Amino acid sequence: MINLQRFLKLVAPVAAIAFAAAVLDAPSAGAQGPGPPLSKCFDAVGTYLTTNYAKDESGKFISRSLVSLTNGGHAFFTDSGEAGEAGFGPFSDGRGAWRCVSNEKGVTRFLVTVLDFTFITPGFPKQLIGRLDIDASFDAAAEKLSGTMTLYLVPIDGDPLNQSNLNEGATGKFEAQKVIAP
Repeated sequence: MINLQRFLKLVAPVAAIAFAAAVLDAPSAGAQGPGPPLSKCFDAVGTYLTTNYAKDESGKFISRSLVSLTNGGHAFFTDSGEAGEAGFGPFSDGRGAWRCVSNEKGVTRFLVTVLDFTFITPGFPKQLIGRLDIDASFDAAAEKLSGTMTLYLVPIDGDPLNQSNLNEGATGKFEAQKVIAP
């Protein structure tokens, strides 16, 4: 006869992992927004290593990032500048959503919005919410991504999802290579 408590201890972690995987892979209609269904842009699903350029006219290299897009419409963002850099305090990883705009002739266009939080330091005594909007195109044949990233900073008690709260965004170009497992 099986011991129910022992069985639950063995099964619970596996069930939790299966549930988390199902949630991350499930299409999220609320996160999708207007446009074609995500399935039209599934060739863009994956993780990308970006090269980011200055958010001014100089176009010089400033950081690297990882951008991950799931088939459920979720987006994850990690940047090499998270410890802080000239003019920007330290900040957290970002999480958000992406949506398909078009997929024509092997080029997928999509939009991403991720949110993160700044950390209070002596040089940056006010905490903010960062909103990063990414407008990108993925070339399936080359497995390359390019586009622009626009950063907005909103007071911590503000609403970064309300367009009227987004003032003076800093926009820079990026290019990226899809990470492929060997």
